[in-house]
Amino acid sequence: MWKGKVPILSLKRAASFALKKEMGENKKEVSIALVSMDKIEDLNFKYRGKKSVTDVLAFPLSGDVGPAKNLLGEIVICPDVALDYARAKGHSLEDELILLVVHGILHLLGYRDEEEEDRKIMIQKEKEILKLLGKKEQIV
Repeated sequence: MWKGKVPILSLKRAASFALKKEMGENKKEVSIALVSMDKIEDLNFKYRGKKSVTDVLAFPLSGDVGPAKNLLGEIVICPDVALDYARAKGHSLEDELILLVVHGILHLLGYRDEEEEDRKIMIQKEKEILKLLGKKEQIV
């Protein structure tokens, strides 16, 4: 189980930058939750019908009133899975978490990756944002 330090400032910067790049000056916020493998597996099953762990889930909100009016949605990340992916791809956990934040935001904005053509568009968007953040495109 991962018990490391969360790079909070890097994740906030990535989220803020991705939102600004995709939405301009529209002031939206996202919630980012880091959860255990058991929790992400439960959420994946409950909301996607898949009984397996995953690295990231995105839950869009459509609240136009009250305290949630500026909240675009929630991104749920499993650092344990992210660490496995980071090691397999040969980069840091921080870079993988940043990628997952960007990926989650793109999902909240309506991008999809189930179909090959949609996946290509999403990957290109991820690479653009990561490059502007000073990250290598190869982490995608």
